Amino acid sequence: MPEQRTRLTTEQRRSELIEATLRALSTREPERLSVQEISAEAGVSVGLLYHYFGGKDALVFAAMESAADKMIADLTAATGEGPLLGRLMAGLGAYLDHVQLHSVGWQALMRAGGSSGLAELGRRVDAASFELILDALGIDAPSEIAVMVIEGCLAFEKAACLRWLASADIERSVLEQVLAGTFLSALQSASGADPAVAAGLARLAEG
Repeated sequence: MPEQRTRLTTEQRRSELIEATLRALSTREPERLSVQEISAEAGVSVGLLYHYFGGKDALVFAAMESAADKMIADLTAATGEGPLLGRLMAGLGAYLDHVQLHSVGWQALMRAGGSSGLAELGRRVDAASFELILDALGIDAPSEIAVMVIEGCLAFEKAACLRWLASADIERSVLEQVLAGTFLSALQSASGADPAVAAGLARLAEG
């Protein structure tokens, strides 16, 4: 008697297609990925893909949104408990883990511009990272100086990660040291002009 396949719910099927798309995006840029490649990765017909998402663009966006939400959740979990310096380093580690695992999709997210949906996802990740850093430093109402420092460090982080992915000569451990050192140096430079930044730096020095 032939084996019967379990019928998936709508949500399960959508999740299956999203996971297949993320796997496909690990080696192909969104604009070069075809619906045929995605359907082959998922083991379903092209028609089924269109049935659940209407087309490639909607499915790719759903996959990228899922990855962005997962990244934010991982960053939040990593920075939730423990000594401040350890929390920030754990958050950096979680960020780099995601960049490595989803390198092609992450690069597409970072390079998206304007008012596109992908650009908005990138801004969502940036905003979450910004708030997590503020929370870790204990800054409730950031001054323009604090905003400048944190946004500048996040921009440098993205640029450094893009260079890391493009070069086999940069080891992850070196990247981590550079990013952590840049952040601490930026806080130190701004601490004389912003008492809240100085207080956050003092908390970092405690562990």
